[in-house]
Amino acid sequence: MNSTSEYRSYGWWVQNDPNSDHTTLIIGGRISVLRMPAPIAARVHRVLAIHLQAGPALVDGDDWVLFTQPDGRGDLPEDLDEVTAVPTGSRMDLPPLDDPGWITPPRADRPVPSRQVIFSAVRRARAEARPLVTA
Repeated sequence: MNSTSEYRSYGWWVQNDPNSDHTTLIIGGRISVLRMPAPIAARVHRVLAIHLQAGPALVDGDDWVLFTQPDGRGDLPEDLDEVTAVPTGSRMDLPPLDDPGWITPPRADRPVPSRQVIFSAVRRARAEARPLVTA
C-alpha cells in the first residue's frame, strides 16, 4: 500500500501528484491544519498525550503541524497568537508515514482531535510554562 492509499484509508482527502510522486492533503475537507512554533507545540502535544487526545503531529521546519477536525470556521481565538490556521482549500505535501518528521503519524485507531481540544491544550501548555510567582 502506498502513502496515498494509507492516508485515504484513514479518511483523509489526499491526491497523488504524478509529477512529484508526493501525497498532497486537501485542507479543510476532513482534516484541518494548525501550525505553531516547535517549543509551544511540543508542550501542547504533551498536554494532549496526557489526556489521551494526541493526534497526528508533524515537524515542518521551525514549526510543528497539528492535524485537527475541521470546524467550518476559519477564525482562531484572539488569545492564541502563536497558532496559525492553514487556509481551507489549500494543499500540503505529506511525507510517507514512516518519515522521521512525524512526531505522531496518523493511525486508524487514533482520530484527529477537535480544534477546541487543541486550543484548550495550548492554553494549558502556556499556563504550565509560566513561572509561579510567590510573595
